[in-house]
Amino acid sequence: MTVRPGIPPIAPLGAAVLLGGPGRAPNEFLAGLTLVALAVPMNIGYASVAGLPATVGIYASIVPALVFAVTTGSRRMVVGPDATIAALLAAAIAPVVATGVAATDAALATALLTGALLLLGWLIGLGRLVRFLSHAVLVGFIAGLAVEILTSQVRRMMAVEVEAEGWIREVIALAAALPRASVASVLVGIATIALVRLLHRFAPRLPGALIALTIVGGVVAWLEPDGVAVLGPIASGLPPLTLPVLALDAWLALLPVALAIAVLTVAEGVLISEGAAQRHGERLEPNGEVFAYGLANAAAAFTGGMPIGASASRTAALEDSGAQTQVPMVVAAVTAAVVAVAFTGVIAAIPMAALGGIVANAVIGLVNVPAFRHFARVRRSEFLIALGCAVGVLVLGPLPGLAVAAIASSIDVVRRAAELPWANLEAAAAPASTGRFAQTDPTGGHPSPGPDGLRVLRPEGPLFFANAATVRDILGGIAQDPQVRWLVLDLEAVNDIDPTAAEALADGIERLRATGTVVALSRVRQPIALLLGRYGLTEVLGPDRIFSTNRAAAAAYHDSVASRPEPGEAP
Repeated sequence: MTVRPGIPPIAPLGAAVLLGGPGRAPNEFLAGLTLVALAVPMNIGYASVAGLPATVGIYASIVPALVFAVTTGSRRMVVGPDATIAALLAAAIAPVVATGVAATDAALATALLTGALLLLGWLIGLGRLVRFLSHAVLVGFIAGLAVEILTSQVRRMMAVEVEAEGWIREVIALAAALPRASVASVLVGIATIALVRLLHRFAPRLPGALIALTIVGGVVAWLEPDGVAVLGPIASGLPPLTLPVLALDAWLALLPVALAIAVLTVAEGVLISEGAAQRHGERLEPNGEVFAYGLANAAAAFTGGMPIGASASRTAALEDSGAQTQVPMVVAAVTAAVVAVAFTGVIAAIPMAALGGIVANAVIGLVNVPAFRHFARVRRSEFLIALGCAVGVLVLGPLPGLAVAAIASSIDVVRRAAELPWANLEAAAAPASTGRFAQTDPTGGHPSPGPDGLRVLRPEGPLFFANAATVRDILGGIAQDPQVRWLVLDLEAVNDIDPTAAEALADGIERLRATGTVVALSRVRQPIALLLGRYGLTEVLGPDRIFSTNRAAAAAYHDSVASRPEPGEAP
């Protein structure tokens, strides 16, 4: 599929049905049924968290999901309300509702603002910024989300309500609530997980989650055990056309939460979809995902739905089902519309613990343990960043945790770049004026003097503020060596010089020249030559001290030595 610059990719639904052959269509359809069995009850639950009618959650499963499915470039990403969005919305709309605004109108206005902010982000290329996050941040972020979601599903299976702010307090509160947990509800959750895993092990082509929900739901309806909660009655009907109309001060009051949801959606959505694409060897245009999220939220505002974002749990469930396209989300959206009209009674009978078991089983696979082991084996700093990101998401929340991890990752990059190696080059097996120069040993910033008075050093990376002090130290050390007559800096490996490093170079050159040492440059690439001219270093060195090769610099050095008068000889 050819995509013009600036235009987001659109999933080729017609071709996607036949992806992998006509035999894929039944699996994609069954995956859609599994997805609707998860999405509708979960959306209802998140709507209740935000203090909204159940229908607001159901409507978020229909038109917004369809809009996202036909505009996303991700094959497996699933959208919908999630726990974070519901919590943010609940806190933000309460003061607005207190002024007389209906809770549903406040939620629709938030969805519209979120969509507008996301579309603005798409226009400025916000999605591409997420690619600056390292793979360690991606792995840690998703792992943190998975653990957070898993904790919430454990609470659902225990059938207890805990009042706790933050993941750590929630875990402590759950531990304290163990004596109050419903044994029957816990058994329902465990039985659902066991059924899904057994079906996945022995019949992987069957929709395990849907079968497990049907069996466990049927048993619960037959036995009616005490302590097992079900979703309960839900109003029926198709989503209406809506347009939120609020006073200006209400719009302004909702703007901060819309911005938070938009930023969170970009961070979570692009990272999760990028992770899924990487696992399946696919490519994704991140900015196109921002466009898709923006349109989907706008659609939610105009069709009675609450704000939506990326759903890690439902994406994991869809991926676990073997789906390879967005067709299941289309099937789920259409089925949700049918359910909203005629089958709300069936959805109302789903046990909450069974739903928790389905979600818990799906998110466990999001914790990429092999990746953590790989990071620990090959680079400890990457392991610490991944682990720190996961912990940060749990302790601080998704957005602050991601920000801290991104900052830590950036610091690690700067730290590694600051440890700039310098290679000591010498002419091998030939006179220096004609032989090819090769690295003899990494100097580590302390070059050894040579008997002929010529030193050739090559910095192996960019020169910037973090290693400017190293530049000063190396050039200052050479200035104190009376055996060095010429210093040639081979800049072939240097791809950037910032003003701080340029100032350090200028200081070092002046110190060397004060001791009578000539400084020359070799193999300077054109972009670096332009920078040297801009910083005034070309003028400081002189154009006759910049050479195309190390051999040319060595030849100039030997010519200067040959033309220099011997001691006591008249010039």
